[in-house]
Amino acid sequence: MPRQVSRATPLYRGSSKHKNRPADEQKGTLCPEWTHQTAAGGFATDPHAHDWAATKAAELFAGSVVDGKSGRRYATAEGIAFEAKPTADGTWHGFPIPWESVPVAIKNDWLRSGAVKSRQTKRYFRFDKNDIHWAMTTDNR
Repeated sequence: MPRQVSRATPLYRGSSKHKNRPADEQKGTLCPEWTHQTAAGGFATDPHAHDWAATKAAELFAGSVVDGKSGRRYATAEGIAFEAKPTADGTWHGFPIPWESVPVAIKNDWLRSGAVKSRQTKRYFRFDKNDIHWAMTTDNR
């Protein structure tokens, strides 16, 4: 059964792997810009220098649901599902995932509570693994 994360959650820090910025690594699914905006502006290029605590990404992480089987954390906003996993330095980073990858119990809880609508889960259900830009369409809303 999924459980809510306590307020004593570990530190969240984004990863350049999931940002639409130049990097010397293979990119994963790119995060929408709205997930890492702050009052001072957007994410530049250094994930260690960004004020992650002031972002929507950190808010999503703080309210994420833990999957009891994998230990990974899940959140949703703007119809998109996000997964967070731990990094080697003890922080966590999150990224958009298609709905087909969200544990069924978590997805069903969110559908029942109204956190996400069925049409949104259908729209973002599956993507080709090479389509890393799909979640950025929510930047245009």
